[in-house]
Amino acid sequence: MKRVTLQDVAEHAGVSRAAASMVVRETGRLSDGTRKRVRQSMETLGYVYHRGAATLRTNRSGLLGLVLTDISNPFFSSMALGFEEVAAAAGFMTMVTSTYDEASRQERVLRTMREYPVDGLAYSPALGSAAPSVSVPTLAITRRSQDGSPSLRLEEVKAGFLAADHLARVHGARKFVYLGGPEGAVPGQERVEGLEQALSAFPGAELVAVLRGKTSTQGGIELANRLLSTNISFDAVLCHSDVIAYALLHALRTQRAEQEPAGVIGFDGLPESALFNPAVTSVAVGPEEMGRRAAQWLLDALDGNIQSPLAPIEPHLQVRGSCGCTETETLDVRPGSQLAS
Repeated sequence: MKRVTLQDVAEHAGVSRAAASMVVRETGRLSDGTRKRVRQSMETLGYVYHRGAATLRTNRSGLLGLVLTDISNPFFSSMALGFEEVAAAAGFMTMVTSTYDEASRQERVLRTMREYPVDGLAYSPALGSAAPSVSVPTLAITRRSQDGSPSLRLEEVKAGFLAADHLARVHGARKFVYLGGPEGAVPGQERVEGLEQALSAFPGAELVAVLRGKTSTQGGIELANRLLSTNISFDAVLCHSDVIAYALLHALRTQRAEQEPAGVIGFDGLPESALFNPAVTSVAVGPEEMGRRAAQWLLDALDGNIQSPLAPIEPHLQVRGSCGCTETETLDVRPGSQLAS
């Protein structure tokens, strides 16, 4: 049986081969009616787009790689959604995988990405990993790249400052704990730096403990139990993620219900945080927006438009009940703060 070609589809639909090609590649400016007619002809004739042949012609696979530390983390799940949204709109598929923050797994994952191959790569560097050796546009996200190549990150110092300043200034908190985040990871270190900058403006305010651990549901449970099993006296906790804040608030409610509640702030700004009881105050970092910006940077780079350095993501505070406030509002970073650049 003769294989149906794109020329057959074009003739059946009454369009040029170039127009039919735009339809299958989801590019170009064609009317909805033309696209519908070509797709109907493809279905009628049983045409199957040979993506492998197209890859050989264009030297592109139509794939973008997204390598995250843990896709089960709601922060990274939201980021992946934003990334895929932009990639799909440009006609690209997204290959997503997790490294679980293991350098050896990252090396294997990146090797697979090269073999497919992907046309561009966004990755969250695993702790202790080497910079990836790839010949396609590459962007580090959430953490700095190991070789100084382009990165898209949050203003972490400002984020830590914003949360601590609110708890100290509005609620009078003086004994702070930072809870969670991998040991040695720069984002957590920078948030603590911002926290300490904020506390320097309040006499008697101090950081009494930093407890590191995995940024996951189970990690949050373990961290909460570790904190509450100590004799550390605290009245404010900055949690490395909203998920850790959920675990801590649950533990405080069940294990210390008789004591004065501590002010708790998470990081991420997940939509689910508004549904928790109490609703979680969070430093919003826009994971979906970060995903969109990462995908767009790769697409621009493929067209030869690389911008470096990238402007960092600006955090803002979503104020809810877990910090001690009673009304829900969104506070942006205040101009003229004492935050060091």
